[in-house]
Amino acid sequence: MDDEVGATTRLQLRLDAPAERWTDAFPVGNGRIGAMVHGGTAHELVQVNDDTCWSGAPLDGPPRPVGPLGDDDPPAVVERARARLAAGDPLGAEREVQRLQTGWSQAYQPLVDVELDHPAAAGDDGYRRVLDLGRGVVTTTWRAADGTPWRQDVRVSHPDRALLLERASLPVVASPGAAAPGGGGAASPGPVPAGAGDAPHDVRVRLASRHPWAVAPTSAHRGSADDPARGRARVVLRAAVDLPSDVLPDYSGEPDLVTYGGRAVHAGVAVAVLADGPGATVDVADGEVRVRGAGRVRVVLTTATDHDVAAGTLHGDRARVAAEARAALDAALADLDGLPARQEADHGALMGRVELDLRAPGEDPPTAGADGPGPVPDLPLDARLVRHAHGAPDPHLAVLAFQYGRHLTVSGSRPGTLPLNLQGIWNPHVQPPWNANYTININTEMNYWPTLVGDLAECHEPLLAWLDRLAAAGEATARTLHGARGWVAHHNSDAWCFTGPTGRGRDSVSWSWWPFGGVWLARHVVDHHDWTGDDDALRRHWPVVRGAALFVLDTLVELPDGSLGTAPATSPEHHYLLPDGRHAAAGVSTTSDLAMARDLLDHVPRLAPVVGERDEDLLAAVDGALDRLPTERVAPDGRLAEWSADVPDAEPAHRHQSHLYRVFPGTSIDPDAAPALAAAARRTLDARGPDSTGWSLAWRLALRARLRDPDGVTALVTAFLHPVDADPADLPPAAAPAAERGGVYRSLLCAHPPFQIDGNLGFTAGLAEVLVQAHRRGPDGVREVHLLPALPAAWPSGRVRGLRLRGGLRLVDLAWRDGRVVRAVLAAERRVVVDVREGAERRQVVVRPGEPTVAVG
Repeated sequence: MDDEVGATTRLQLRLDAPAERWTDAFPVGNGRIGAMVHGGTAHELVQVNDDTCWSGAPLDGPPRPVGPLGDDDPPAVVERARARLAAGDPLGAEREVQRLQTGWSQAYQPLVDVELDHPAAAGDDGYRRVLDLGRGVVTTTWRAADGTPWRQDVRVSHPDRALLLERASLPVVASPGAAAPGGGGAASPGPVPAGAGDAPHDVRVRLASRHPWAVAPTSAHRGSADDPARGRARVVLRAAVDLPSDVLPDYSGEPDLVTYGGRAVHAGVAVAVLADGPGATVDVADGEVRVRGAGRVRVVLTTATDHDVAAGTLHGDRARVAAEARAALDAALADLDGLPARQEADHGALMGRVELDLRAPGEDPPTAGADGPGPVPDLPLDARLVRHAHGAPDPHLAVLAFQYGRHLTVSGSRPGTLPLNLQGIWNPHVQPPWNANYTININTEMNYWPTLVGDLAECHEPLLAWLDRLAAAGEATARTLHGARGWVAHHNSDAWCFTGPTGRGRDSVSWSWWPFGGVWLARHVVDHHDWTGDDDALRRHWPVVRGAALFVLDTLVELPDGSLGTAPATSPEHHYLLPDGRHAAAGVSTTSDLAMARDLLDHVPRLAPVVGERDEDLLAAVDGALDRLPTERVAPDGRLAEWSADVPDAEPAHRHQSHLYRVFPGTSIDPDAAPALAAAARRTLDARGPDSTGWSLAWRLALRARLRDPDGVTALVTAFLHPVDADPADLPPAAAPAAERGGVYRSLLCAHPPFQIDGNLGFTAGLAEVLVQAHRRGPDGVREVHLLPALPAAWPSGRVRGLRLRGGLRLVDLAWRDGRVVRAVLAAERRVVVDVREGAERRQVVVRPGEPTVAVG
């Protein structure tokens, strides 16, 4: 391969220019604080979020339909819609359920920007900006116009609950790390050295916010700020904002999209600016920090809000918010020199659990004890993505995308935080796309697909904890809107656990009327137990599963043929065509409804003994419903039918493929368990076409892997890595217009477009499915571990270590050469018997706790 350097152990995303757009920036975080680092030289911008910053406030009761309902209550309106469907009037049914729309979810919000003006550092000689995935640090190196080398590190420490920006001049005679101006390779690890350079400069630091200040940035100095003997000066700022009390999505068509002044989150920040260097001084003027004569500048930021995530409440104590932000800052400053090591140890401990190495044809395969991947092109990401689009082999791009998903999970989802939203925890907009909410008809679920297989089970906790609150809120919605037991959530939710149908009485039923959000989300409770075997966690979150099952049982309706179904039913965000060509969304018993209902109900009797579920009436009702629920069917054209009738799709290439739910994330349809349905699912994907949104491509990658389609995997990896922000003239011709193609931005963030984090996380899960699957059990109940079930020819050799599998298994090591497994080692925390499979070959292996077992090799 041209322009290659030697093997490196580091997983690094590299760009050779500062960010011109937000999507060019690199994300770091600690679960609570998220930061997008732009890497400017003369002017740096670090955009900061706090995951508790949302518009709105806790709800004051169940959602209220906009109406008019007439003399009927909401459940009677649902019955009217069913009657319309029975009479062959789906559009009339849609008009009925539109009356039950209940408004909008709230929006995730930005907090502040940290801006740093440093005119003397202007320059682009040898510029390099690197996100080290293994360390969770963005390092920028360059040489200013006067020849001075500079280095900047930005990190967010989970142990310290603080963001740290360090910028320092480096000795002119030394290279600033391996990423020195004019040098090649990767940025060197470790903190920015104190006093390394002899080029003091003047810097200005200020805070900005897209919200009006409740407390404008002001000096909060307390105690001695300067330490002349050590050549250090310090100042502390505090600031606070009140977030909007209401934000409507930009597609709502309503006036006054952003409202301030009502009940809302109060958020505060505390910022310390430290200057190192003989004679360095720091002062504050007009809310701006002015640093003079510093060879190194450090900015430390902490946040606090009155939003209690565990309870979903606002305490409203502004003094407490200010005190908590300052206390966190003081704690970080107490040992600031040790913060980088603590942050890297914490982030690296999670990231280091899984290693992946993929080799292209003709490259030497990995060997035992080898340290790092094969040769990697010495090019920035944007250039590598364009080369890859032209067909140049670069399997390391897939490795980076895989580990990027794990980095985003570690950086955005930690115990005690809220779940990742549509943009993770990174968002610059007061009115973000789709409100950066929890879109629960695929996107929120996809966010958490890689946590368990990627050995990040603790990062799954925010979703499970939020689900407990969502289920509690959804009980009133199920009762008042549907007349049902259990709980319900529809298409959208937020930090306040909004559970009603979105819209204002005129919005599309295709996305608004979808009461299966809780049904899908409950699978995450099941998956957590299937991977971890944590019985206590299953018992703790069992009400989520039980309540979703009760809702399904109470809302299934008997159809004329005696089977059970759903009505009104939709297939998320899709439409079919009526005979006169009009679009319709409402129908009876869409395949996705039935698939999700069956999948959930299948798990109830299986897990009931684990949790001590003794409700015999519930278990009998589940068994009876399963006997009467139709399974998927093959349509006359050979595809898996999406609708109960054979009607034409309004959008044959639609981004959602919810009717393939039991292929993935479900586990019931694959070429062994249901070959006819698996073949139909594959034809469905063929018909959907080669291009789609970024997150849809990631889902299709997982589906193709589950269907054991290596060629499909190859095509989807290529499609996902399509650089949407490259100059079209630099890319090969494509069948789809550029505006209709998803992929990734130059930073490797997923492009719907716009940016959504779900595709990054879905890609990680999909690639894991390519390498190993353990969802099947044989007739004897023995779990199958299928090695390399969908390995593409583009990766004939490689190695993966550390993936977690269902059944409490761990893939200690899997190595392959020329498409064949040469070594496989399994481990488990309890004794388990497994069938290890490669192609048609099988061998039964007993894995004992504490004893890694060599299954192959």
